[in-house]
Amino acid sequence: MKEMGERLTAIIDLVKPDQKVADIGCDHAYVSIELAKKKNCSVIAVDIKEGPLGIAKENIRAAGLEDRIETRLSDGMTELKKGEADALVIAGIGGHLIIDILKAGQDKLRPGMQLVLSPQSDLRLVRYELRKLNCFIEKEVVLRDSDKWYFVLSCQVGMSLFQPVSEEEAKKDMMYGKYLPEHPTDVFREYMKWEEQGLEDLITSLSKQKTPAARARQGALKKQLEENRLIQERIG
Repeated sequence: MKEMGERLTAIIDLVKPDQKVADIGCDHAYVSIELAKKKNCSVIAVDIKEGPLGIAKENIRAAGLEDRIETRLSDGMTELKKGEADALVIAGIGGHLIIDILKAGQDKLRPGMQLVLSPQSDLRLVRYELRKLNCFIEKEVVLRDSDKWYFVLSCQVGMSLFQPVSEEEAKKDMMYGKYLPEHPTDVFREYMKWEEQGLEDLITSLSKQKTPAARARQGALKKQLEENRLIQERIG
């Protein structure tokens, strides 16, 4: 087994113990194995590709966990049965794909189910679409691993799964979420300063361009920069 990086460790830490977990896009099953070992979870390790799933099977066999971890070839949650899992882990892919998987498998979601998600991109979209699905973010972790920033979200499927949510409600707190500004860590403060500098550099670069698209983009970035600074003032 390879050594767990900070991102994978954060994912494992957020999963509640003693659950039946579906690890969607399990790759080589590193997370699945650690969930069985450290969280006493039984796991369905799912991947769309036969190659990674074959390596996952070898790793599970080497760990002596074949009785605790089942592997399954599946496109997202397609081969997952209703009520089969208490929790889902989806990590290491883009935010659009995470939302596509959740929407396609919406019939597999049930009230109270835990979702542990770590999107590689489009975090704001994920926050927005989760609210549209009546899923609530209970905790967020931000970390820097191998000089990249990662966010890990622990969410719970709400009781009103199929009731529509207003646009206003869905867009609320989608920029930075609600949890981290209310529970700021030193790492979150570092991230906000890093983002502030990046936004300033982008705005300066765009100011040299005179196209309507550049002006529109510059306006959106200025709005984001203003919100960033307001949060930094609040969290100190």
